[in-house]
Amino acid sequence: MSVFASMPKGVRTVVETAITLAVALGIAWLAQAFVVKPYRVPTPSMVPTLLPGDRVLADRLSLDFGDPHRFQIVVFHPPHCAAPHSDGMGVCTTPDLELRQGLAGTTFIKRVIGLPGETVWSQNGKIWVQDAGKPKFSLDEPYVQNDQEIAGRALQRTVIPKGFYLLMGDNRGISDDSRDWGLEPRGGIIGVARARYWPIRRIGTL
Repeated sequence: MSVFASMPKGVRTVVETAITLAVALGIAWLAQAFVVKPYRVPTPSMVPTLLPGDRVLADRLSLDFGDPHRFQIVVFHPPHCAAPHSDGMGVCTTPDLELRQGLAGTTFIKRVIGLPGETVWSQNGKIWVQDAGKPKFSLDEPYVQNDQEIAGRALQRTVIPKGFYLLMGDNRGISDDSRDWGLEPRGGIIGVARARYWPIRRIGTL
């Protein structure tokens, strides 16, 4: 006779319910830790794609099997620098890689623009990309706020070394991004934002 069968019906129901809840919580914790994680968008740096207060689900698992792609929206820890080369959150205010001291504790959400091995810069209001030995090309960026790809804030010619990415916000006029703190290390990218789940009227994939 099993332990459950020997229990009074009322006690057995309570125990089975508790076990079910524990298993469900365990599955939810594992999913958040290793598969998907919810994030709240805190600023208007990704307008019009994402608005302040939007909540997104970031896919953590896919980065275990591959690297980020251009145009994907990613959640990440920006680089950390000590004062006076950082803001109030410890995020670097300089692109100088030699001044970095790991990753900041805060999380940002931006779009992947430049990939390892590429040279990226702005010219005539557009973002240009050139991979070694290949012709340069300008990016088509219909998602950018008001179609202003640079919005008056130039991107200096940047050579992206292996293991780093150039990230920018869609609201180019106000976004604090790789133009300010430089390139993002691959290890700082937490996940790829796949869907917006709040507010309800804006539910959809990204």
